[in-house]
Amino acid sequence: MMDNHQALYKKVLDFARNHKLVRLVTMNGSRVNPNIKPDHYQDFDIVFYVSNFDLFMLNKDFVFDFGDILIMQTKDDQRDQDNNNQSKWYIYLTQFKDGSRLDLSILDMKDLDDTIHSDSLTKVLLDKDHLIHDLNQADESSYYIKKPSKKDISMTVNEFYWVSLYVGKGLARNHTFYAIKHLDILRNEVERIIDWWIAYQYDFQLSVGKGKHRYIDLLPEKFYLLYKETYTDANVKNIWSALFKVIDLFDQVFYLLTEYTEVECDKQYKKKIKQFIIDHYKNSEGN
Repeated sequence: MMDNHQALYKKVLDFARNHKLVRLVTMNGSRVNPNIKPDHYQDFDIVFYVSNFDLFMLNKDFVFDFGDILIMQTKDDQRDQDNNNQSKWYIYLTQFKDGSRLDLSILDMKDLDDTIHSDSLTKVLLDKDHLIHDLNQADESSYYIKKPSKKDISMTVNEFYWVSLYVGKGLARNHTFYAIKHLDILRNEVERIIDWWIAYQYDFQLSVGKGKHRYIDLLPEKFYLLYKETYTDANVKNIWSALFKVIDLFDQVFYLLTEYTEVECDKQYKKKIKQFIIDHYKNSEGN
């Protein structure tokens, strides 16, 4: 007996087989990723290539035949769409009540050549016209960390230490949420440094996973634990602690990264920035 996920997959494929305008069907994402262990929470990331986009989209409600929908987001519901984009596409992000989920994109066959190779995690499910002959086996290469330039690294260092002052200033003013939002920016910058350092050890032939979920396997324990401690609640004392933890983590990993690059590490930079934050913000009245 097939489960609800298999049932959804069959409905989608049967629909595609029987609809004359659907010419090619591909699947992306974790379900075709050989490095991902399957689980009950995986989406189906599927693409329909259709021969007549405008005609196909005259009936936008076909997705309701796939199951009872809990919530759905389509292209029409999304903010900041680029109205100047001339390519024809549509998307249904659909959560069904039974727990299965479908992320279905509709693309015009005219855009096939420009899109079919854009994601290395692509598997052909249906090819009615036998068009695809050169698609490699699905892998993560589209998601490998890109090698940074010297400027990339220098800009990251500058941004990190510049924004660290905003966290301290926000705390000195008792602007808690302002401080937390800038702490999030610091975490983004330290993640760049961490990613690059990891990638150099693997010749830039790896991904750290969505949401950095592979850090637990790729980072030394001391760095992983320090990274976890950069997350905090809205308690001022805890934010101060997280700020100094993220500065320490950045400094340690950046020092290791310089072994692989031509970027020099000013060993006094962290000390000067940290002392400035303490003198001008942490020791101010109210802290």
